[in-house]
Amino acid sequence: MRPQEPVVTLKLNSRLPLVLLTVFLFQHLVSPSRVWIYLICGLGGLLVVSYLWAREMAERVRAFRDLRYTWIQVGDLLEEQFALVNYSFLPVLWAEINDGSDVPGYSASRVEATPANSERNWTTQGHCRQRGLFTLGPWQVRMGDPFGLFRAVLQYPEFETLLVYPPVANLPPIQLPEGTTTGSIRSHVRSLHVTTNAAGIREYAPGDSLRRIHWLSTARRQKMMSKEFDREPSGDLWIILDMDGGVQAGEGEESTEEYGVILAASLADRVLRENRAVGLVARGGERVFIPLGKGRGQIWRILRGLAHVTTASNGTLAETLEEERKNLRRGTTALIITPSTDPSWAGELLALSQRGIATTAILLDAASFDGRTEGRTLAMWALLADQGIPSHIVAQGYPFQIRLQQPAGRWEFKVLGTGRAIAVRRPHRVRV
Repeated sequence: MRPQEPVVTLKLNSRLPLVLLTVFLFQHLVSPSRVWIYLICGLGGLLVVSYLWAREMAERVRAFRDLRYTWIQVGDLLEEQFALVNYSFLPVLWAEINDGSDVPGYSASRVEATPANSERNWTTQGHCRQRGLFTLGPWQVRMGDPFGLFRAVLQYPEFETLLVYPPVANLPPIQLPEGTTTGSIRSHVRSLHVTTNAAGIREYAPGDSLRRIHWLSTARRQKMMSKEFDREPSGDLWIILDMDGGVQAGEGEESTEEYGVILAASLADRVLRENRAVGLVARGGERVFIPLGKGRGQIWRILRGLAHVTTASNGTLAETLEEERKNLRRGTTALIITPSTDPSWAGELLALSQRGIATTAILLDAASFDGRTEGRTLAMWALLADQGIPSHIVAQGYPFQIRLQQPAGRWEFKVLGTGRAIAVRRPHRVRV
């Protein structure tokens, strides 16, 4: 577990015992009596015992917490392990753990106790329901003496950041264009993978596969030469997610913002599984730009970008398309995800189509998220259809089939027969 040295404070809960002790002393000085002596000795002894007990707790008790899995996705089980260690010869009758974590729906606050010279361990769990960057901690442990006169507080100011990735869903069929290019052209963008377009040769680099070696040039130059390949632009997909706060509708999980993030993550995962390159553009609270890339590493980069993105009213979709036009090359595909019904961005899509860029759109029906019955989304769909731009309408209640969430599970490590340890997901069993 992560060792943390707490900030220790020892406080008197109330000044009443000191006031009473002063009153008893004054009464004994004014009118001496055994009663006042008994009260002074009893109250004074109680204060001394309580102070020593609380000080022992402050000096000899420590708490630890440890996050079991640092990679968390929406729907996963967040799990932390806690330990309350008592090194004292006195028991901890009560220890109140106050957690300052801001993960929605999760709290590690509770009350525990532990005998003398012992350790109490427990686990806290909660399901992650929202993407984003959160913190676990700061936290504190409050203890006291049996009489409640003194309070010992262990303050742990350190905290750990937790990035919750958005979910990935198995979507119903949504037809995406493969690009406007027919056949192979040069994209002038070098690929890290072997494609059908050879662009040139270069000197061999460690790690190059035998498929890359150009044997004729190797024989002619008397040194190993590798082929370079152009990326096939007809397979590249740019996902442009509209995060303009002025056009969003709904709240929490049932909002156009979250629907757009799930669609972007799910479509990126689907296209990457088809061995096509995917890039992401989203301009909200801050601009998220992830260049085109392939492979499973690309989906984690996209999920990380989507986990951070937030809505903001700092630019319309039309302005975003105009600014990002320079990054879109002929033969690629631009997929727009937006709840906007402003026809100005449809003109930008038409301009992209005229440049040889295939365009398509997913329209989030904002009216269905806030209970209105306006038909602006349908009118936008008709406008795009008139321009020859395919589009799909997604309303609230869209049948997302979230992967890794139903049922929720946890990651565990399994040791194979060869000695290699791999991470596997175990379904979370819900008691009925």
